[in-house]
Amino acid sequence: MSNALVLGMGGVGSVIGQKLHEYSCFERIYLADIDPTFARHLHGKTVDSRFQVATLNAMDTPKIAAFLTEHQIAVTLNACTWQANHSVLEACAQAGSHYLDMAADIYSPPGVKKPTKNSYEAEIEKFDARFREKNIAGILCMGCDPGAVNVFARWAIDRLDTAESIRVMDADNAEVRGYRFAVLFSPETLFEELGAMPYYVKDGRVMSGKPLEAETEWFRFPPPLGLMKTYAVAHEEGVSLGLHPPFVEKGVRYSVFKYTLSDKVISIAKSLALLDLDSWKKVKVDGVEVAPVRVACANLPKPASLGSNIDGYSCVGTEVRGTKDGKRVEYFVYTMDSHRETFERYGYSLTVVQTGIPPALAARLLVEGSIKERGVMMPESLDPEALMSNFAKEGLKIFVEKREVVELKE
Repeated sequence: MSNALVLGMGGVGSVIGQKLHEYSCFERIYLADIDPTFARHLHGKTVDSRFQVATLNAMDTPKIAAFLTEHQIAVTLNACTWQANHSVLEACAQAGSHYLDMAADIYSPPGVKKPTKNSYEAEIEKFDARFREKNIAGILCMGCDPGAVNVFARWAIDRLDTAESIRVMDADNAEVRGYRFAVLFSPETLFEELGAMPYYVKDGRVMSGKPLEAETEWFRFPPPLGLMKTYAVAHEEGVSLGLHPPFVEKGVRYSVFKYTLSDKVISIAKSLALLDLDSWKKVKVDGVEVAPVRVACANLPKPASLGSNIDGYSCVGTEVRGTKDGKRVEYFVYTMDSHRETFERYGYSLTVVQTGIPPALAARLLVEGSIKERGVMMPESLDPEALMSNFAKEGLKIFVEKREVVELKE
């Protein structure tokens, strides 16, 4: 049996902890945060708890490395914001622990200077060789999107002879009762993404466009969502899938990530961008340094508290177009569920459940030996079969639509 550490005990961290506790392969699950309130809550409500609660700062690399070594942590799940990625990756590299996270910094093309270097390609460049030397895996962006959708892409492309395009689509018709405005996941992340320049791959090259204007498209989602307008948004998988060498070798020339967004969200996002309030770069206000995006979102409700007030459906999936045996084929692999029904099952919102299940499952498969890849990688580098065969068992409903074009003969 192995020990696991969950860092960051918000909604997603709580779902991860809850799922890990269902797995007999883990002897102890450590729940850690700079504020362990939610960790204590999960520990207290769990029957025959194998949880242990710790107070840790994810930016304190030496302390985390010492903790991993002392408690013989086999796998570390980083459910903090992307700012902590390098710190936790460094600790895992030192201590020899497998690593998973759910997001990276917004993609930055080569030559563009940024104040931080936590983008997925920078993390691979810095840590891949060290993880391989320790015979451990660092799986980046292993939430839902990115994460499960990358696995969907790999699963579909493995079934095609050639592939030409990958579209990751995220649709939601949720309504939150009792609030003038609410966001279903980290509002800071949402507004940072919407205000950032969207990057995507076209004709084999990384392209960019204007936020909330580039690559807009109407897409027909499964009922009850139906036809909805989608917007290209800065997301890791919108670039990583189009640049993944095995996919390029099969012919992929286009990849993109797209959201459906309400008029209200678009209006607020554009206003925050206009006022430069969607930035993490700190400014001084009345002698205190603060990140503008934190101030803009300070009074919004916590996503983890919204579950019982959300109605509607979410669909997150990957469309892959290509050929098989000379025929044009399209796959749309997706997960879809009801916000209300998910909250009644888990006690958490659908968005955080969708994000928390894939990394928890990947952690189990790592310690059981079903995931054999080593080094630091994005999820499309993993053999998808073990993950795809287990997603539905773990509560992430999976659906596959397949369309073939057949010529009628006389």
